[in-house]
Amino acid sequence: MISCKEACDIIYKAAKDRDLRTEMLPLSDISGRICARDVFAPIDIQPFDNSAMDGFAVFRDDLSSSSKNNPVTLAKVGGIAAGDCVSDITLQRGACVQIMTGAPVPAGANAIVPVELVSINEEGVDFFSVPEQGAHIRRAGEDFKEGDLLLQKGQYLDTAHILPLATLGISHVEVVKKPRVAFLSTGRELVDDLSSSLGSGQIYNSNRPYAVALLNDLGVECFESLTIRDEPEDFIGVLSVLLGQDPDMIISSGAVSAGAFDFVKSGLEAIGAEILYHKVKIKPGKPNLLARLPNGTLYFGLPGNPVATAVGLRFFVELAIRAMSGLKNECALEVILEQEYSKKEGLHMFLKGRLIYSKDGNLTVSVLEGQDSFMVSPFLKMNVWVSIPEEITNIKKGDFVDVYPLYPRERLV
Repeated sequence: MISCKEACDIIYKAAKDRDLRTEMLPLSDISGRICARDVFAPIDIQPFDNSAMDGFAVFRDDLSSSSKNNPVTLAKVGGIAAGDCVSDITLQRGACVQIMTGAPVPAGANAIVPVELVSINEEGVDFFSVPEQGAHIRRAGEDFKEGDLLLQKGQYLDTAHILPLATLGISHVEVVKKPRVAFLSTGRELVDDLSSSLGSGQIYNSNRPYAVALLNDLGVECFESLTIRDEPEDFIGVLSVLLGQDPDMIISSGAVSAGAFDFVKSGLEAIGAEILYHKVKIKPGKPNLLARLPNGTLYFGLPGNPVATAVGLRFFVELAIRAMSGLKNECALEVILEQEYSKKEGLHMFLKGRLIYSKDGNLTVSVLEGQDSFMVSPFLKMNVWVSIPEEITNIKKGDFVDVYPLYPRERLV
């Protein structure tokens, strides 16, 4: 049996060796994907000096003596709208040009006076104040300079990135392809049809819909989800079919311990898989297995108890997906524990917790009742996992503990 840290190190190294291909996606499809290479600004933004207001482009020194009681009048010599070309226009001293928001600023002008601050008459335009140098002018390159680093390889992309990329004329981004994953539930007692009645000795298969939903949230393509009975021959047959589809990862729940019907480890060995570890010092989820199949596909064998499966998906499978995709390691949030907690030394605990935002702005977390690996009722209240390392036995009220969101890309603060 190995420690949780040792298991994570093995997972990360094995998954990092699984190189995922990339694809180009239009901006509308990049949210939730991983950037595959650095992206740089191709142009300046703003691309040219332009007006931030509807008003008049002026040479500031022409208005150096203007005041409320002593306005300066400039001749109006034309107008510029957004989209107009001004390459052949130069503002002469003693004149002004009417300009609209977003329109390019003509050569010679160094300030914009809003239309609300002037008076237009037959002789020209009266100005009643002296503008600041560069007033209401958006300068070329003020937002982005050509060559600025926009996105980094391994960066998680979301909708917020689309606006600046589109502003810069970037239509597509190269992203990491989603890992292709298959999920297997094992057990003759499982009933997949949640609308049917249970027979004697049967239970509903809760792991399958939960795993498929969570895997989708983790950014993978779950191309197959099957339930197989406790028959080694069936297991090996299903593996053969799945391997023909070249998955990046196969995950199963159940049949991974040492009981009479726990066939996963022996079945994997029968097809030539390399067992990277079997059994980890964690709770829930001690009978946990990682293997590398002959074609390089990673295989996670998770315990069948629902919470043990959830922990394995959240902290082991997610780590592998992160490593494959080139993402940085996840960091815990340190939060004050609301009550005392004690455990035995030697097991890393993953506890169902509830993060609370107090009125004074502090964050605290409570460990919920119902920590057994078969108990899923706390999922109706929990919003975090509380992670307690194996060497810690007693935590006092007010001590800090590590917490993780239920879903890695969910923001706690």
